[in-house]
Amino acid sequence: MRTNTKLLAVGLVLCSVVSPLISGAIGETADKELNKFQGTWVMVSGDWDGKKIADADVSKSKITYEGNKGQLTVPHQSKETIFFDIIKLDPSKSPKEFQFIRRTGPSAGKTIKAIYEFDGNDQFKFAFDPTAATTPKDFTAKAGTGQIRQTWKRVKP
Repeated sequence: MRTNTKLLAVGLVLCSVVSPLISGAIGETADKELNKFQGTWVMVSGDWDGKKIADADVSKSKITYEGNKGQLTVPHQSKETIFFDIIKLDPSKSPKEFQFIRRTGPSAGKTIKAIYEFDGNDQFKFAFDPTAATTPKDFTAKAGTGQIRQTWKRVKP
């Protein structure tokens, strides 16, 4: 019985030491991933529910990330600027996952789960359900899903 108690105590000590190291590493990975988004981006293409987003709306679309906050201009979704907070990035998933809460605009206050994929340092794909009802599994935004797929390119300073 004493041996079991000692083993349990050693196990608890190891867990208390190793667990923060693991979660710290995950946190560092998410922080590095968040840094990739920083700056201003313009949309280069997009689809919504199986239809191409109009070129006029694409050319007026812009997103800026500062820390875990962002502001988004997307005429095909809202006439006003949308402000949002990034609450979670999970680059360990495939595809990578991005969770955010819009403070303004459509679905304000809801947690929206998106997927993303970088193509180098200056372009990324992003897909989400603007109603926050589902999480996309791929970057297709097929008709009937209501999902949006966008490709963004970094604005060079």
